[in-house]
Amino acid sequence: MTFSTEQLEQYRQRTFRLTDGLQLKSAADAVQYVNERGFVYFWPIKDVPFPSLWTAVVGNRPVSDDHDHPGHVTWGWKDQMLDQRQWYYAKILRGKATMIALDTIHYFYALSENYGDPEQDYLIQYEDGLLSREAKLIYETLLREGAQDTVNLRRLAGMTSKASNSVFNRVMTELQKDFKILPVGIAEAGAWRYSFIYDLLHRYYPEIPTQA
Repeated sequence: MTFSTEQLEQYRQRTFRLTDGLQLKSAADAVQYVNERGFVYFWPIKDVPFPSLWTAVVGNRPVSDDHDHPGHVTWGWKDQMLDQRQWYYAKILRGKATMIALDTIHYFYALSENYGDPEQDYLIQYEDGLLSREAKLIYETLLREGAQDTVNLRRLAGMTSKASNSVFNRVMTELQKDFKILPVGIAEAGAWRYSFIYDLLHRYYPEIPTQA
């Protein structure tokens, strides 16, 4: 069976919720959408033809810098769901914010570098040159201290200087892409009184390594 370009585009318009009348209206709609698709990006990614929460709300429009834009309701849904265990959210595909359905996440985890005991795997990866020294430091800090907001995590890891900003951000993405850590809540911390709380995957979702 073959499909024409037009048929594929019609399918995309429907399943990506780009057709008028199919747009998401609530956080519950968003959860159902992620479950239907298996995984979606939070925002659309240039030249990557995958579904996103943003386009499922406002269609094929660029992400706006206007904080009053109706599409930014997605930001509230994302934050609202961080501690609800309704989906798996982290910077994963291409290091971009991704939502993955909970009945799908173990397939992604199985493709990662995590094979055995999460409290030992990272040491093997580090010895094999697959995990940076800074990533090892952050992982061990969370392993030792428990879930931490970004501000406190940087303090505990000794990475509070402005010079360490880019390294810290790179490492946090590195650990999320490899399914080692994820944001699990929001804390009123830092200059903007807004800071992600991070925890270890195997501690927050102990069933995922087992299912994988």
